Amino acid sequence: MSNPSSSSAIGSYPRNLAQCGDALALLQSLPDSCTPLVFFDPQYRAVLDKLKFGNEGARQRGRAGLPAISEDYIDSVCVAIARVLAPTGYCTRWVDTYCLGEALNGHGLGLADVLQCVDIIAWDNLRMGNGYRSRRRGDYLAVLQKPPLAAKRTWRDHGIPNRWVEKVDRKIHPHVKPIGLITRLIGAVTRPGDLIIDPAAGSFVVMHAAHALSRNFVGCDFGYAPTDVRAAA
Repeated sequence: MSNPSSSSAIGSYPRNLAQCGDALALLQSLPDSCTPLVFFDPQYRAVLDKLKFGNEGARQRGRAGLPAISEDYIDSVCVAIARVLAPTGYCTRWVDTYCLGEALNGHGLGLADVLQCVDIIAWDNLRMGNGYRSRRRGDYLAVLQKPPLAAKRTWRDHGIPNRWVEKVDRKIHPHVKPIGLITRLIGAVTRPGDLIIDPAAGSFVVMHAAHALSRNFVGCDFGYAPTDVRAAA
């Protein structure tokens, strides 16, 4: 891979740029086994809709305004992710409490047939959320690996805790995720020059973390526009 300052394309999408695009189209444009790491953070309203919490309210207008992704579309993206991952590569997928509970009930994470969940990291964002029983405070990151499964030779940072505390600024983006954790994960499973993929990039914090570590990046978000200050933050 070239230096991250390059904006040459892999597939039909330029590298190392914040850009508008369709997650599935981006993945379908990429060659097989081209990356050791994919981040996937679909905007999915399972907790709100299926548990009937309603809208997020005034404090979360930005998040409520994001278009949700259907379950069928998420499944199609997951299959495409498995194809572009190199053998032993990782996909880190953000899930909420409802999705995690569904997985424990045997309904999978949309990747169960093609990748295996090898770890779960709980993220505490220090913000109290909704809940009929316990109140939600953050999300979970499912770490999935493409066979053949391997740990020691594919994961170099053994100091990442499985309970990660990091506050984020939702003024950057209503769906922003912790860049500190993302940076550690990139360093754990990739090397300088590797290509990192994020097909639902949102705030593009994955791109910024990848560039800080001299990795290449390709990703897009259907809600991004070139004048969108959230992605430039």
